[in-house]
Amino acid sequence: MSTLRKDITELLGLQGWEIIGYETTDEGLTFHIERDRSRGYRCSGCGELYMFAYDEYAERTVRDFHVWGKRSYLSFREARVDCAKCGVKVEKLDWLEPYQRMTVRYEKYLASLCDFMPVSDVSEIEGVNKDTLYRLDKKWLDWRRSLAPEDGAVRYLGIDEISLRKGFKYASVFYDLERSMVVGLVRGHKQRNVSSFLRKWGKEKCLHVEAVCSDLWAPFHNSVRLHLKNAVLVFDKFHIFKYLSDAIDGVRRTEQNKAEAQGRDFIKGVRWILLKKDLDRKQSTTLKQVMELNEPIAKAMILKDDFDRFYQSETQEEAIEVLTDWCEKCRESGLPHFKKLAKRLNRWKDGIVSFFKYRITNAVSEGINNKIKVIKRRSYGFHDMDYFFNKILQATGRIPRMMDL
Repeated sequence: MSTLRKDITELLGLQGWEIIGYETTDEGLTFHIERDRSRGYRCSGCGELYMFAYDEYAERTVRDFHVWGKRSYLSFREARVDCAKCGVKVEKLDWLEPYQRMTVRYEKYLASLCDFMPVSDVSEIEGVNKDTLYRLDKKWLDWRRSLAPEDGAVRYLGIDEISLRKGFKYASVFYDLERSMVVGLVRGHKQRNVSSFLRKWGKEKCLHVEAVCSDLWAPFHNSVRLHLKNAVLVFDKFHIFKYLSDAIDGVRRTEQNKAEAQGRDFIKGVRWILLKKDLDRKQSTTLKQVMELNEPIAKAMILKDDFDRFYQSETQEEAIEVLTDWCEKCRESGLPHFKKLAKRLNRWKDGIVSFFKYRITNAVSEGINNKIKVIKRRSYGFHDMDYFFNKILQATGRIPRMMDL
């Protein structure tokens, strides 16, 4: 073998194979390679080594890495072995899986691109069919998930729901709140869905959980009580503020419907001012006007400001006292939406005030949910939910990136 051909063969990086020629076509570069037959042949079924081949297929070509900016192909003859255990089987090659049209290393390269780019973009750049890329990406995500280390002990578990698509299709997401990581997902948000995940998660992991943060969705609570025996329920404070905002907006809509035409437009226009935390001078003036003109809205805003005292409490005892006093004010306000809210908060009081012991929230879910939305936009809607879940786990760190392996 010439020195140049030997150097190129070494750059090829396939042990036991050498380049015997190449040709340039419109498609790119095709390298014709030949094996070192003294190394023998391995059965793809059991891995047994045989010194002689049963027969060989006709020459075939597979896709490999780009070379010198051109697409690269390897052309070779694949052998079969007559295995004592498995019968006649195609040989096992370290660099190519049976019946595949791309080398293993090129498949991994494509999968690494899919970690950072939409599949449609990778398809256009590499000239690979989009459906083939989806299949490869899913295959290597499954492989990496099988290699990922088991979850360590999770002390603080977060449970939230995400929308998969229009039509009330949801999934439940489980977070390790200390490590800001998704530990799993399951389709649906009913009790049977959450329980199915916790059963698969395992009793040992469930027993390590000290506190669970969620919203006031009863199916979550029922599953927690059933499977997480040592865990205390902590209701997410951001959801509590959302219920407060819903009550304020409910008052505004009621007053908007009761108002005359001119006043109706004014009340409609202050929706976001009523819900906003920090107001500029113009917004503060507008808020003052609407409170002077409408007594129910004024009561709602006073109750909103008064509720801020609750999460400023330093102890559970103080929080219970503040919440009890605030709920009483809601009942005395005569505002149906706030009376309903007070009833709801009083019902779930234990879980709400548990925040002051554990100080955990599902705030981490907001950033993760934004990543999930990006993944959905990239893919224009997933039809394979397992693949979608794996993409989420990869984007949030549960499945390692291909380039990190």
